[in-house]
Amino acid sequence: MGKIKGGDLMLFVNNKSIAYATNHTLEVSAELQDVSNKDEGAGDWATQEVGLLSWTASTENLYSLDGAGNNFAALYDLMIAKTPTMAYFTVKSQTSNTVPSGGWSPKAAATANPQYKGNVILNSLQLTAQNGEYAQFTASFTGVGALNKVTT
Repeated sequence: MGKIKGGDLMLFVNNKSIAYATNHTLEVSAELQDVSNKDEGAGDWATQEVGLLSWTASTENLYSLDGAGNNFAALYDLMIAKTPTMAYFTVKSQTSNTVPSGGWSPKAAATANPQYKGNVILNSLQLTAQNGEYAQFTASFTGVGALNKVTT
């Protein structure tokens, strides 16, 4: 399998990209449970077991009132709705360098191009407007249930 450029690997919410994205992150974490005891490790070494798994996704973007895909206003509406929604972390389906009018869309999963998908809640939305710089916004999502790897 070839290398994937960061510009092609994207976070999609409600089947749409996020407008003017500069960075996307997917993180999968495990809670560790301490199972240390006097019989194992001679009392000097901690022993851990994996407990619950969790995942998050985040995006960094230039702020815009337009743009194809989800912008700050669309994500704001999603946040105040307090409703889980589907998110995909995968490559975009389009090969063009020109953004389609509705925004980028996720490519169908394939063995060589797995998709990671699951329900998320938007738990943080931040708009930053530093003097002399382009305004930016960030959004953080927390997974609700499993993150599924889809390969077909």
